[in-house]
Amino acid sequence: MTPRKLVCYNKILIAAAALLLVLGSQAEARKFVGVNPFCRTASYRRVCTQMVSGAVNQRDASVNAIKATIALADRLKSIVPTIEPGMAHLAPVSRDSIMKVCVSNFDNIVDNLGVGLRAVEEGDVSTATSYLSASTASDCVDAMLEFGIGADFPLSKYSAHLTHRVDNCLAVILQE
Repeated sequence: MTPRKLVCYNKILIAAAALLLVLGSQAEARKFVGVNPFCRTASYRRVCTQMVSGAVNQRDASVNAIKATIALADRLKSIVPTIEPGMAHLAPVSRDSIMKVCVSNFDNIVDNLGVGLRAVEEGDVSTATSYLSASTASDCVDAMLEFGIGADFPLSKYSAHLTHRVDNCLAVILQE
């Protein structure tokens, strides 16, 4: 390769690298357009932005996020009784067992979220993260799977949304 071609080749490489750098930073900037600053580290940023709406500081954002999650948990808790007809093919003892696990699981979730909310309001981040981390519907979902009710059962899908919201709460609380 002649020196002239080598210089031209190097200029092309430099221009391409600069273009990638600019495009990469634009893509990074677009990723956060419309995302609340308290949700930068959240896995589900758009949902998180809705959850923290109106917050002016991290404490308010954390409180708003947890309250939004409690609202969803309360709705899910209220629909647990509606899953029983979908289990009509199971023996009554199995159906009763699943219902008992699910009711207990959602009661615990709502309670844990409430304790987490009070902890955030009192400035106790470690207690809040402990209780929020325990707020999953895995016991209910596991019970349904154990008795052959598929993961595509509606309550399983809604429970995944609850898990996403809890994940967002933790991200907001722990964001630095």
